[in-house]
Amino acid sequence: MKKLSALFLLVGLMLSAQNNRVIYEYKFAPDSTKTDSLKTEWMYLDISKKGSKFYSKSTFESDSIIQESIRKQMASGMRNISVSKQRRREINYEVEKTYPEYKTYLVSNIGNDTYKVVEDRKPDWKISSEKKKLGTFSVQKATADFAGRKWTAWFTTDVPIQDGPYKFSGLPGLIVEVADQTGTHKMELKGLKKIPESKTEELNTQGKDIPMLRKKPIEVNRQQYVKQLKQYENDPVQGMREILNRPNSKVMINVNGKEISDPKEILRELEKNAKEEIQRNNNKIELVP
Repeated sequence: MKKLSALFLLVGLMLSAQNNRVIYEYKFAPDSTKTDSLKTEWMYLDISKKGSKFYSKSTFESDSIIQESIRKQMASGMRNISVSKQRRREINYEVEKTYPEYKTYLVSNIGNDTYKVVEDRKPDWKISSEKKKLGTFSVQKATADFAGRKWTAWFTTDVPIQDGPYKFSGLPGLIVEVADQTGTHKMELKGLKKIPESKTEELNTQGKDIPMLRKKPIEVNRQQYVKQLKQYENDPVQGMREILNRPNSKVMINVNGKEISDPKEILRELEKNAKEEIQRNNNKIELVP
């Protein structure tokens, strides 16, 4: 009886006028040479009448800390803005979908720029007759090839939302679990709750280029995005180099409590970190971006 009541409550949540948050546990191996060492990230899928947004809880909190610090410095009239380096972000992307057409966008950082990439591919789901229980959910199996990986999803028709984590959607119900064939990427539903409608306020930087601050996305297609990715991998500090070469450009970063303002030191530090991250993050969720 408790399980049935919980199910009715869940359906009520998803169909109510308020926004809803689906909480997923994402387990993944960023490094293909260390597949036995999985990392965990808590991900939010925020659903409204107009669409959904999938993003990392910790990255959202890190961005909020940086924005609040910059806002206070600019309000106090400081000429030089200091940005403290936050914990290395495992997930630096968001995925947005618009309803009812489920048009999908990837919002991702490359260097000092943010891109909004329209997705021109959709998972071609093959729905199986296989069913089972996952927690309180009755789920059904579906498989698809997407972005270079083979995926298995378990969805529930108990919740009439044809959405799920990351770029996955298009099944006749909410995706409860999805995992790739290698076992190095898995997302599992862990909770749901109502959330108030939020408004995103754009930070006014008064025309200043500030490193590590997410900017207004540049809208590109997937081919243009792949080109930018390759350029970044070849020269990960190109964008910062252009900023530092501008007349009267003054940038300061804080690394482990030490403030660095010398342009050459900044470039060395950022290039070192970027190349280490590229080397570690060789098992991306999309093998074919």
